[in-house]
Amino acid sequence: MQKSDKPFLLKSGLYGAVTAFSFAPFNVFPVFLITHAWLLLHIRRTNSVKSMLKSVFCFFFFMHIGCLYWIIFPLRFSSEHRILAPLAITLIPAYLSSFLLIPALITKKVGKPMVFSSSFTLTMFFCGNFLLGFPWVLPGYIWSYHEVFLQTLSLYGIYGLTFVTMFISELTGLSFIYYKTGDMKKFRKNVAILTSLFLFILLFGIIRLTSYPTQFTDKKVRIVQGNISQEDKNNPSLSLSNLNEHLKLSYHTNKLDFIIWPEASIPYLYKENSVHLHEYLRSPLQENEYLVAGAVRKDLFTGKVHNSIVVIDHNGHNVAKYDKIRLLPFGEYIPFRKYLPFQSIASDIGDFDVGERSNVLTIKGMKIVLAICYEAVFPARFAHLSNDIDLIVNVTNDGWFGFTTEPFQHLQIVRARAIETGIPLIRVTNYGISAVYDPCGREITKISINESNAREVNIPLRIICTN
Repeated sequence: MQKSDKPFLLKSGLYGAVTAFSFAPFNVFPVFLITHAWLLLHIRRTNSVKSMLKSVFCFFFFMHIGCLYWIIFPLRFSSEHRILAPLAITLIPAYLSSFLLIPALITKKVGKPMVFSSSFTLTMFFCGNFLLGFPWVLPGYIWSYHEVFLQTLSLYGIYGLTFVTMFISELTGLSFIYYKTGDMKKFRKNVAILTSLFLFILLFGIIRLTSYPTQFTDKKVRIVQGNISQEDKNNPSLSLSNLNEHLKLSYHTNKLDFIIWPEASIPYLYKENSVHLHEYLRSPLQENEYLVAGAVRKDLFTGKVHNSIVVIDHNGHNVAKYDKIRLLPFGEYIPFRKYLPFQSIASDIGDFDVGERSNVLTIKGMKIVLAICYEAVFPARFAHLSNDIDLIVNVTNDGWFGFTTEPFQHLQIVRARAIETGIPLIRVTNYGISAVYDPCGREITKISINESNAREVNIPLRIICTN
């Protein structure tokens, strides 16, 4: 490294780290626009391509560390995994950041307007949908400060909003260049476009929220957040106590349609022929009510083990199930297993098997799309939902990450699926944050992080057509 590179690398790393404050729970979105405007200026002004790439890598490396530092928290529960923490906190951000050198190089070589925003968005789309796929730190999510800024998701989805966000950053950077060089014609043009974009986002949001006031169905749901620590969940001797905690929060006097528990909330290896377990599970259910619960399920016929959602009726019968299709790398299975002799983090019984069942269930006349944990961060899984879908249900367990930024980020990412599709969303998690959103992303009810509680609400009505 040349001596002259060091100040640029330090400044790049600092700007990247500060960018993390653009995302939940802080949502200071102007920070992202300013830091990425600076990044564009740095790419265009740096003479040495090698120096530019090093500083761009530092920017995104520290941005990803700032946003994803919580990835090491699940490793603390096992001495076998704890030693991997230094690798996880460096290799994963480095892996994600390395791809973003490609659009930086394209921007440097081409240098025309919209190349910066277009190339970065295309790269993020590729990284989020292919390879191991982790579309978490997408610029479009910085607008989660208020649902009014998110309504254009219904037009072009999270990658469209990501492009608009990068384009706003690009215009901000170019405006600075034109002002400094005295090109006031281009400066005024850029300012006019920036103002128009902000006004469009704001006005579209206001109009959409006004046009679609929250309406409710006659179906009522109770969401249950047990707030059982991950240490207790991992302790087999506390299984009955953990089950009783969920049952206690599920008993009710009002007539309901659904009770929803979080991911893996049934603390035993679930089998359809477990009569005694089903007697427990049916105990809070009144006639014509259903329990929707996360479970580690062993298939009676194939012997395969799945991360699943099971549906139990008031008679104690398993009437439906969904097995997770998109498994979490290293959490639920180990890629390149023969080269990495480690157990997956979330399972003591080896890797989970990939599900083969549809994630759309019809219960009590409602067509429900199910998603387990980080399946809901992939917008492509929801992009082609038909207009007869009534509800999205996401169950997860963010207790692995403790009181970090992860539960807040995860919530805002999942919330975007409701706005994109015009379908209400119920999210239930063990540790928090559990919430119900209407199809415009307005919060109907919420159970805060680190809280043991339950909420009853009528399920919001979907929007028939969002475009």
